[in-house]
This record gives sequence, structure tokens and C-alpha cells, in this order.
Amino acid sequence: MATASPASDGGRGRPWEAGLVSWPTAPPLTLPWTWMGPSWGQHPGEIIEFPILKLNGRTMEIESTFHMYVQPVVHPQLTPFCTELTGIIQAMVDGQPSLQQVLERVDEWMAKEGLLDPNVKSIFVTCGDWDLKVMLPGQCQYLGLPVADYFKQWINLKKAYSFAMGCWPKNGLLDMNKGLSLQHIGRPHSGIDDCKNIANIMKTLAYRGFIFKQTSKPF
Repeated sequence: MATASPASDGGRGRPWEAGLVSWPTAPPLTLPWTWMGPSWGQHPGEIIEFPILKLNGRTMEIESTFHMYVQPVVHPQLTPFCTELTGIIQAMVDGQPSLQQVLERVDEWMAKEGLLDPNVKSIFVTCGDWDLKVMLPGQCQYLGLPVADYFKQWINLKKAYSFAMGCWPKNGLLDMNKGLSLQHIGRPHSGIDDCKNIANIMKTLAYRGFIFKQTSKPF
């Protein structure tokens, strides 16, 4: 499930970013979502965009895409600030599946892509720890939904970048793209565009010889 983590700015709403890396031959996935946060006058925060990019574990090229918008159920009306920041308008979420339904479709997609095969080792890659440590578990707990085991371990791309480059990317994807002389793809705070930026940064670091390792601690 890509941009600066909300945790870096006091919990303000941001797109959720992450990716899934599988090896030796299974693909990584970038998976950012966009959400409405408490600082926008909405509590609890709710995920409103859920994109995933599946990457080839050797080439880091995109192999498959999962992308859905999510109907918020606690606060179904988007705030003007949310729309201004993310580009997501009310019509894009009205009538869309709930988070529970989207998570069910994620599981179906993961199975179709072979990512639930016990012989395939995989892990998500996120831009920060917020998405999988706080945001998804928190909303699932509020709604009484289970959190799949594959969401419980991840690589924080900010930490990976800092290990590789020797400096912390305070402004998330923008700093990482700048540090690697990469052009930022698309619109900041767009979930699907953030995914593409995460994938591009991962590919660049991998081509430089960086080896990704899990950064999260066991739940």
C-alpha cells in the first residue's frame, strides 16, 4: 500500500503508502491509501483510496495493479480540505465498496496473484510506519474487522532510504526522489501516484545494490 507518512506531521491526513516485496521471484507490491484524518475534523480517520502495485521481485517492474476507492462509513461526506489535498471528490467515493468489502477484494487479488502461496515469501513496503502500525489496525479495530497477517510486517521505505543514503528523508517521497535525482510522478497525496513513486525509488535503490530487509517489529 506512497508520500510522507502522516505521523511525520502530527497525524494530518495523507495518502497511505506501501508496497509488497516478495522474493526470490514473487513480486513486490506498492500499496498506498488515501484517508481522512482527525485534523480535518473527522474522527476516526477513514481510508478512501486503496491502490496496490505488484512489482517483479527481480526487476522491480510493475506487473499488476489493484486500485479501488472506498466509501467512508462513519463520515461519508469528504471535507473540502481532503478534496483539495488529494484530488478525490465526493462522486469518486459515493457508492463505492466499504473498507470491509475492499479488504475482501484485496485478499482475492492477493490469492489470484499467487501472493498467498506459503512458498512465496513477501512483505509490504511503506513510506513510514504509520500506515500499517496505526492507520489500518486502528480503523479495523473501530469497525470490528480482522487485520490479515500479511499486513502485520513491512519495510519502512524511509528507513531503507536512510540506510542506503545516510540521511533521513524528512519530507518523505519528495526528499527521496530529490536525493536520487528522480522526477516525482503524478500528484502528491494521490494514493496510486504515491505507489508509483515508491516503486520507482525501490527500483533505483535495488539497482544501486541495496538489499531490502524487514524494519517492523513483530506484533
